[in-house]
Amino acid sequence: MPQSEPDREPHWQRKNNRYAIGLVILLHLALGLFVMLSNFRRPPPKPEPRNVDVVIFEAKVPEKELPTPPLEPKEVQPPMAEIPPMPDLPPAKVPDNPAPAKPVVDAIPAPPPAPVVAAPPPPPPPPPVAKEVASTPPKLFEECAEASDRHMVADVYRLTVGNQSVSEMRRRKPIKRVCLTQLDITPRSFREGFPGMGSTVEWFGMDIRFTVNIAETATWELMLLADDGAILSIDDENVIDNDGIHAPTPVATRVKLEKGLRNFRVRYFQGPGPDLALMLAWKKPGAADYSYVPRSLIGRPPAGSLPQIQQKE
Repeated sequence: MPQSEPDREPHWQRKNNRYAIGLVILLHLALGLFVMLSNFRRPPPKPEPRNVDVVIFEAKVPEKELPTPPLEPKEVQPPMAEIPPMPDLPPAKVPDNPAPAKPVVDAIPAPPPAPVVAAPPPPPPPPPVAKEVASTPPKLFEECAEASDRHMVADVYRLTVGNQSVSEMRRRKPIKRVCLTQLDITPRSFREGFPGMGSTVEWFGMDIRFTVNIAETATWELMLLADDGAILSIDDENVIDNDGIHAPTPVATRVKLEKGLRNFRVRYFQGPGPDLALMLAWKKPGAADYSYVPRSLIGRPPAGSLPQIQQKE
């Protein structure tokens, strides 16, 4: 019997149902595959640390029992001998006369106290001692005077800045004349200047003249130390040439000096700093060291040998 129209499924509907079922199956397979892959990629869980409680038991070592030393047997003292009872003694007899009394010594009265004498007043303090004032050292240069004991006569010249020799003093006139006792100006700072020369510390010259009384004809060794330049002449003859700008420099020579008065002349100039110096010494025949020329042998130069002094610059 043929089916009725409403009970019969169309062909296209049956075909769609099959597709739907297949699609569901595919979705399930895909979901299962995704779950498997996700479980495969996930890193395995880290093992949780286990806390292990460790208990250390200290093993007790039984203490060693020291052996007890055997007790020494005590010495048994022998029993004390029985002491016989003391016999009865008769009672002591008391003498009829009592003991004599001790003699009484009369006390010596103490001497009366000495009167208190007041101490004498202390002596007055000594008057204060006045402090000694240090004397001012004598100047190496002073104004020349007729009665002066300074026999070396020096004419002072102003020199131009940059001067190189003592020869410039020949073209100038002296501005000042001073006297001195010895050429013993040891090396020092040029800012100190020559003691007694005031503010004259650079670019100046000195023409120093004096006589020396030679006791006997002999060969002497002379030394001239200068900063800057200096020339020593004896009887108008140059003996030592230590000219030029330089540090303190000594120059020595041997000279035969005849007996009698010899005319000495030292021309000296000071250029720039930082030092200055001028020393003249000699060594006697047979002597080992240099010494200054004794003042007793130094005299004033002849009056005609000195030039006129320029009063103003």
